[in-house]
Amino acid sequence: MIEILRLYLLASLLATPCLASSTIIKISSDTIQDPYQLVGSTKAPTSELSKVPWFPELLEYEIHWGIISVGQANLRTSQVEDFNGTPAVRIVSEATSNGFCDTFYKVRDLNESWLQANDFYSLGYSKHLREGSFYRNEWVLYDYLEKIYLSKTTNRDGTFYYKQGSIPGLVQDILSSLYYIRTKNLKVGEDITLDANTKDNWPLLIKVLSEKNVEVPAGKFDVVVVEPVLRHEGIFVRKSKRLEVWMTNDERHIPVYMRAEVGFGHVTAKLVRINAWPEGPGGKAAPSSAPPN
Repeated sequence: MIEILRLYLLASLLATPCLASSTIIKISSDTIQDPYQLVGSTKAPTSELSKVPWFPELLEYEIHWGIISVGQANLRTSQVEDFNGTPAVRIVSEATSNGFCDTFYKVRDLNESWLQANDFYSLGYSKHLREGSFYRNEWVLYDYLEKIYLSKTTNRDGTFYYKQGSIPGLVQDILSSLYYIRTKNLKVGEDITLDANTKDNWPLLIKVLSEKNVEVPAGKFDVVVVEPVLRHEGIFVRKSKRLEVWMTNDERHIPVYMRAEVGFGHVTAKLVRINAWPEGPGGKAAPSSAPPN
């Protein structure tokens, strides 16, 4: 029940992926058990990261179901890592229900994405979702030289299966696409279509609906309202009929308010605080999160 951002995806870029010359592990079901085995040492931020508004950044949210407070969530980017020979920003999204909600619908969600740190396309994505009786463990990796993706889904009993298919070019996953969209000029009345892959290829249509003013715990903001037309699971709300994301109407495009219509009412995420890491880009890393069991 808590996973609301589904706004993620990158338009097919014309550039060619810049793969480092270091040894690269072949992405196949024979060599990859999980994406963490591709993570190497921390790297210095690329020059391109100095031009984006979201690195480093920590966004913290309070989650409500109707008027009832049910938990908290955060989004963060704090460091660049070597990911299979390529510098990548690790994006982390966490959602946790509070003590009241735990009694009837416990939520422990962790989503991670590795975003190529020069041209900002996805290298891989991992999700560990625990929402009531719902269970999801899966990841997907992208091999741009071979133009394929590889995913693995693990069931609660430990059984698993792999899936492989082709990709049209450079793609975004659910989480990384949010950060890519934040670099774009959002004009009311215009639509943006992005190439997405979450175990299959699909277009993400993003409608730019209106401009508004909103007040959340973090303050008052002028915002632009966007609606991603979603076909797959998101990050703060797993299932929704409609999702709106209200982003600051400036060059930062910070998501300050999100609203998802669900089976019974709606779930909202309101920004509580914005914390840039004081040590600066590539300085102090955010506390790492272990995937839930």
